[in-house]
Amino acid sequence: MLSIAQSADILGISPARVRKLASEGALDGTKIGRAWALSEESVYDRLSKKPKAGRPVRTTEKPPVDDRLATPNLHSLYLECKQAFRFEPPIQAIEEASNREEAGFYMAVADYFLQCK
Repeated sequence: MLSIAQSADILGISPARVRKLASEGALDGTKIGRAWALSEESVYDRLSKKPKAGRPVRTTEKPPVDDRLATPNLHSLYLECKQAFRFEPPIQAIEEASNREEAGFYMAVADYFLQCK
């Protein structure tokens, strides 16, 4: 049986990391009070596997690309909004909006183009 400090020296990692590995079950051991007694076999087994240093690489999948939001379409949307809001906000469009979000969108776009003038 090995202590946390002995295991850390053998593995070349910090004692805190050894405690974490023991508590996660990656190293076999027994907790005696506040101290750990780790199995020599599991410590040397981990050493022989030579795990990579550092944090594991996080894989994030990119969301699927929606062809409707491609750059050319966004540019044409910008041009259409610029044309529609070039003079003043279309009050009728805001009043006829189907919900508050839509009305807020019209007001935000109108405000943007007014600030650009």
